[in-house]
Amino acid sequence: MDETTDGGLGQLAAVLDVVVAMASATSGDASGLLAVVAGVDGLCDRLAAVRMGLLHDAEMVREPGLSVAERLHATNRVSRASSRSDVRLAKDLADRFPVVARAWRDGTLSGQQARGIVAGLKHLPLALSPSQLETCQSEVVAFADRLDPDELRVLAQRMAEVVDPDHAEALEADRVERDARIAFQRRSMVVYPDHHGSMLIRGQVPIADGQLFLAQLEALMPSAASYQLAGEVPERSARRADAFVRWCGITASSGQLPAVGGDRPQVLLSLTLETLMKGLGAGALLASGEPISAGEARRLCCDAQVIPAVLGGPSEVLDVGRSHRFFTKAIRAALVLRDLGCAFPGCDAPPAACDAHHHTPWWAGGTTCVANGVLLCAYHHRLVEPDPDRSAEVQWQILLDPETGLPWFTPPRQIDPARVPRLHHRFLLRGTSPPTHLEGRATPPSLQPSPHWHS
Repeated sequence: MDETTDGGLGQLAAVLDVVVAMASATSGDASGLLAVVAGVDGLCDRLAAVRMGLLHDAEMVREPGLSVAERLHATNRVSRASSRSDVRLAKDLADRFPVVARAWRDGTLSGQQARGIVAGLKHLPLALSPSQLETCQSEVVAFADRLDPDELRVLAQRMAEVVDPDHAEALEADRVERDARIAFQRRSMVVYPDHHGSMLIRGQVPIADGQLFLAQLEALMPSAASYQLAGEVPERSARRADAFVRWCGITASSGQLPAVGGDRPQVLLSLTLETLMKGLGAGALLASGEPISAGEARRLCCDAQVIPAVLGGPSEVLDVGRSHRFFTKAIRAALVLRDLGCAFPGCDAPPAACDAHHHTPWWAGGTTCVANGVLLCAYHHRLVEPDPDRSAEVQWQILLDPETGLPWFTPPRQIDPARVPRLHHRFLLRGTSPPTHLEGRATPPSLQPSPHWHS
């Protein structure tokens, strides 16, 4: 490099010192800092445009057999895919999209906007004349101050309607059909545990199928208000995850799934009586070998068939009892008529998305009947599931009014020090008022093991 190049690189380094000084001078002022950020972004975008030109020039004068992309990757500052992509973009800008290149260099376009426009314009017919292609570029660049990179890409794709309206519809139909074919070929779904208590779900499906699934999740998504009484306001992504859990519960209870081994699809877990009653021990194990907490196991046991198995020392099965203590269809129908959905105050989950919960646990002697049942969505079911190792005053408790049969929820003292029982608004709108014997603090049921577990 000559002295001119060395001096120029030194001046570029000095710019960084100026930016650092500006940031220091505006420290504590959000508006000032954002102004510096905007200035830095504009400068970086223009430098990136100049970089594209340098890459193209280097490609033009390179020695035979020496790849500019490979030499760029050899610096270890960029990936091989990124270096190749940059060299291709530099060539496209110089050969086909000079208007976009000039707008990028003079700051009219950001780097992301320029890349979006190029990606969209590459969908145009190759037979366009240079003047037609220049017109398309100018038309799209004119919208740079009103559209973001994604919107500019879509607009650029639709330039075919301007330059070749007779064939635009056929071109669009071909593109949509091609995209649908590729999307179908790439469909996938991967589900695996992260071994830290979560299940990771990743995949892709054709957009029409995905939109149908998304519409169902949106319909089942709990409202933000349904979480407020529990002291939580989760992000939309967490609410969508809860909607997915609701969707799974509805599907499992629909009776439309094919039988597996002569029975409906089911979750198998193993745990000791001590773990179920007191939360002691290593917790429960799913059939996959993944552990879950005792609280989660108790929640799953509320509205499912349980087959107690007596195991010997080396874990051989000695005796398996009959299915019992799960809510029958008749009892569940009565709960639906009474509760009309999740009974937790503020929740809007429909009956199909709810579990039937024993508010006095079956393992603690509670019976399986309407008077000991309440409908709860998966989120609130987990919230109110009693934990024998914690004080009753720091847990939600459920009491049924013996006169109306409606479930009242007593909040823990950290949410309401007075622990005043609460009723769902759907019942309050009917004029139901708190009975006097439920006012004040609630006395929790005694959590003792059911004799069924000793038989």
